[in-house]
Amino acid sequence: MQHRAQADLSIEPKGVVVMVSPFAEEKKAAQRALVEAGRALADAGFEVLRFDLRGTGDSGGEFGAADVEMWREDLRAVIAQARALANDRPISLIGLRFGATLAWLAAHEDEHIDSMALWEPITSGATYMRQNRQRSQIRRELTDGSGAASNGAKSAQDGAAEAYPSFDFDGFLISSKLHREMVEVDLLTAPVPNCRRVQLLQISGSSRIKKPLEDLRNRAVEAGVEVELDNVAVEAFWSAIGLVDTAAVRGKTIAWLLNGNANEQVTTATNEQRPQAVPVIINSAGSPPILAETLSYMSGDQRVHGVLYRPDAPVQRAVLLLHGWSGYRIGPGHLLTEAARSLAAAGYAAYSFDFRGRGESEWGVHEASLNSMIRDACRAVSIVLEQTGASHATLLGLCSGGEVALGASLSDTRIDSLALWSAPVFSGAFTLALQARRSQDSAKKYVRKLFYPETWAKLFTGRLNYKMIARALSGGRSNEDAGVQNKAPDTASQMKEFEAFKGRLCFIYGGNDPETPPSRDFYREFVEHTGMPHEFHEVEGANHNYYGMAWKQRVIETTVQWLASSSNTTAHHSNGVQTRAVEPVTLNS
Repeated sequence: MQHRAQADLSIEPKGVVVMVSPFAEEKKAAQRALVEAGRALADAGFEVLRFDLRGTGDSGGEFGAADVEMWREDLRAVIAQARALANDRPISLIGLRFGATLAWLAAHEDEHIDSMALWEPITSGATYMRQNRQRSQIRRELTDGSGAASNGAKSAQDGAAEAYPSFDFDGFLISSKLHREMVEVDLLTAPVPNCRRVQLLQISGSSRIKKPLEDLRNRAVEAGVEVELDNVAVEAFWSAIGLVDTAAVRGKTIAWLLNGNANEQVTTATNEQRPQAVPVIINSAGSPPILAETLSYMSGDQRVHGVLYRPDAPVQRAVLLLHGWSGYRIGPGHLLTEAARSLAAAGYAAYSFDFRGRGESEWGVHEASLNSMIRDACRAVSIVLEQTGASHATLLGLCSGGEVALGASLSDTRIDSLALWSAPVFSGAFTLALQARRSQDSAKKYVRKLFYPETWAKLFTGRLNYKMIARALSGGRSNEDAGVQNKAPDTASQMKEFEAFKGRLCFIYGGNDPETPPSRDFYREFVEHTGMPHEFHEVEGANHNYYGMAWKQRVIETTVQWLASSSNTTAHHSNGVQTRAVEPVTLNS
């Protein structure tokens, strides 16, 4: 994604900035912060390139086939693209977490890098991977250990005889090679970058700078690099539940890139003033018959961005994938992107997009509501059906996306089916008592398991901390829906109106999600009362977000089979995805 510089046309852009995303699920949580940083940099006069490493985000390839060297090659390719844009203007890198680590390594290899801002860099790959394995293991133990490790890949226990076993990290397959290469990364022994200056930002509530960052600064200073080391008191947004205000982080880096010139004026552009972000795909991945196209449209006065997957053949049905409240179009553990590609392989068009105020789409984070998300989904249906020529539409909603699907179901008669994954009780039907009961039941269940001796007996010894346990717990619950309770639709009569829907329903829940019983019971009573054709499925052992490879596969396969059960669509199968950019669709509301 390229953010064009917002500046007087008579003035050359100040430089080109390449942004490098963090690792695995940290990318999903940090995506909106990186988008907002890219826009703010463009407002300040920089050209900005953001991209997804292979096997992540919208990029082709399988995460399980990725390794550190492959990702370094990806970064080299984007830096080469930046050089073509720069025209002798300075090139800067901004990296978050392991993305900052990759930036450090790249800046040693490339003499064209002028400046580099590293946000909470991973200095020790060995420590980072140990923490990731512990976090994943804690989550498995607290969700009964049934499912996440049984994925065809070796679990940490099965691979104990190996130095670097492959393992399932919350739905991401960490191969033995990737495991080894990440463990071997150590910035305190790696060559120092050849750039002119570096900004090291610790992002923490504690103002005390960690020793590894002090050591990293000292190494760079000794090599003649100008270094700024500071702390920004912002929550760890790459692992937070819900959305975090990161203006202080991006503001500090932009001021540093502008050399702290107090006379430098930075004006925040409106959506009308800001040049449209341009999807840039440097290399195609995979092969036909599956195609991936960037597709955007106008909802209200804001532009909505998404990716349309489809077979290289006519389609009868389009599936629109609706993410949760605080997520974006790839979904937790890459679930929605993998689902979209599987649906395209099965012969359907699949559109995965960001609601306004989320992901790449325009609007402020706090301006979004379930009402606005419902309007975005309603608008998307006609756009996608027109673009693909499909005559039928299915809405597939994850978490709060299920509520959006319910709210949008009557907007177009061509919507004839809903697939609802971990759908909570519709917000308009909430009572304070039900909210309290769910919160108390969820907390009690997890707290009880913390005191089971067998839970701790199975965990790695040493280096465990309460923050890690809290983050492991949060990932198994509805972090996609964090903050949604106060954003309910205006009317509590939505379910009454939904009774007019004549299509089919497929409900899928995680067997170990504390929210499953009240939600499943609510919808079962509703569909039995109305006589709607329906199916209920439960993924044994799964948590709310299906953070496990086997769980992801099960929920996707169940949905594809359900769609096929009443469809004459011919299945098309492919192992690859061809990615290409197309002209955005621009329509007015």
